[in-house]
Amino acid sequence: GSRANAMITIVTGLPRSGTSLAMQLLEAAGIPPFTDGCRSADASNPQGYYEAEIVKTLPQDSSWLEEAEGRAVKVIHLLLPNLPLGRNYRVLVMERDLGAVLRSQQLMLERLGRAGAALPEERLRQVYEAQLAQMEAWLAAWPELPLLRLGFEVCLADPLNSAGQLLRWLELPHEPPDQQRLARLLKQRSPLSPSGNCDEVGRRS
Repeated sequence: GSRANAMITIVTGLPRSGTSLAMQLLEAAGIPPFTDGCRSADASNPQGYYEAEIVKTLPQDSSWLEEAEGRAVKVIHLLLPNLPLGRNYRVLVMERDLGAVLRSQQLMLERLGRAGAALPEERLRQVYEAQLAQMEAWLAAWPELPLLRLGFEVCLADPLNSAGQLLRWLELPHEPPDQQRLARLLKQRSPLSPSGNCDEVGRRS
């Protein structure tokens, strides 16, 4: 009904935690992405970033959320507290080993020729840990929020179960072929696949 149409699916997590992959999965499941195509695909994200610049204006202006109804929108973890009450949200949090996040970020900066811009790893780890604690506090204050946590590593190690988990959470009518279709998307991203681009998930320290 109209309530389902008004649902905004928020995808969040640290940078390089698999949020673009989550957006891709949602799109394949039939939830269209809210994007503007400004940030084009590159070597770090060959399938694209699935972002919309307007999301950054959330602290000043949230009127655009109306256009995001029925869609999936990527919201950086820091902006979650700026989501106004009074709308229907469900939140998909992508989780990834912090060491892998930091290595992936470093790799992306190197690709962009901005390796020097990175904070020292230990400092960045502290920053991210503090930010994750803030995000957890926000989530805890909103216990009725439909919440799904997907582990990046788990998605790649167990694509079929991860796909099933996502489809059940979305409460979408689905058949085994739908689950297999989403699982195939995850398998393509696996470091074991020839086209997989997962930074160093495949060579964990």
